[in-house]
Amino acid sequence: MKIALIAPPWYPIPPIGYGGIEIVVADLAKGYQASGNDVVLIAPGDSKVEVPMLPIVERHVGLELGETERDALTEELTKKQFRLALEAGAEIVHDHTDWPHPGDYSIPVVRTVHGPNVERAVRLYAELTKAGDCFVGISERQRELFRDAATRLLGSADAIRFAGVVHNPIDVASVPFESRKQPYAFFLGRCDWEKNPEASIRVARAAGMKLKMALRVNSYERPYFEENVEPLLGPDIELLAEISPSEKYELLAGAQVVLFTSQWEEPFGLVMTEGAACGTPVVAFSRGAAPEIIVDGLTGFLVETEDEMTAAVGRVGSIDPYACRRHMEAHFSPEVSASKYVHIFSDILAQRAASGQTGNEPSANERSG
Repeated sequence: MKIALIAPPWYPIPPIGYGGIEIVVADLAKGYQASGNDVVLIAPGDSKVEVPMLPIVERHVGLELGETERDALTEELTKKQFRLALEAGAEIVHDHTDWPHPGDYSIPVVRTVHGPNVERAVRLYAELTKAGDCFVGISERQRELFRDAATRLLGSADAIRFAGVVHNPIDVASVPFESRKQPYAFFLGRCDWEKNPEASIRVARAAGMKLKMALRVNSYERPYFEENVEPLLGPDIELLAEISPSEKYELLAGAQVVLFTSQWEEPFGLVMTEGAACGTPVVAFSRGAAPEIIVDGLTGFLVETEDEMTAAVGRVGSIDPYACRRHMEAHFSPEVSASKYVHIFSDILAQRAASGQTGNEPSANERSG
């Protein structure tokens, strides 16, 4: 199958620092290629991947653009990315940008939903559904929340056409593994209410364990940091700036436990799969996608309160690091995720063929545009 895999222009594939979507795209590219599919990646030109690539921009553009500049770039690249997919002869487009394709676009478009069920996303996805697109959730809980929101806002759960759910992959073979852990807990995430970093400080301190925090604090997050996190810092807390992927995995592999203190309905939570792939148990609040990722008692513990999390930290020695890694290999590898996507793509193409639609012949508008 010829798959055009479209990435956002903001960061390279894979990212050199922050970039959850970009990590997922990189692993899917590997999975598609390893499973024998013909994949072309449409991404920033400074991406470093081992699959054929068509640059959408010469270099990644970052997220510091002004609103006017960003809107103009989005309009330009929206047209370009779908044209590149057409010219590449793709049978299907796997999109990670949420940008609408030109009217009467001839190739089926499947979009991975990476974010939460905010009203803007619900209404946008409903419009894209009307244009013929399909969506894939990254967790069952995320899809459930989108369907609930579509019912509430639009009167029908089916206003957004979900073709399935595929959990984000983790390339286990590429991350380090360590069975002998060091005496610290690890937190990785943004500095905001959703990620709840201050809870990790309280939990680690109550458990008598040093905490290393890789905490992203940008200009928008600075007030939250100063009000909620900074007053709790002490000699038992090691605060790190934004770290590289290699530094992240070294810290994940060495930790006794990863604390996932997110208090909102997290659509996925890559750090949970990354930690377990490194052989490190994860203790998480049982909400959002966490119950779909963490197997309680096997790869970590699911809890309801900070007190329960503190108690669970004291039990992480009962978790086998090798079992954590084996579970990630069996259920979250790029090949597993790619296979699930290809099954969805095949169903969509079969449905189009049965209805008499062609896969990648340009429409009149595309030929003239």
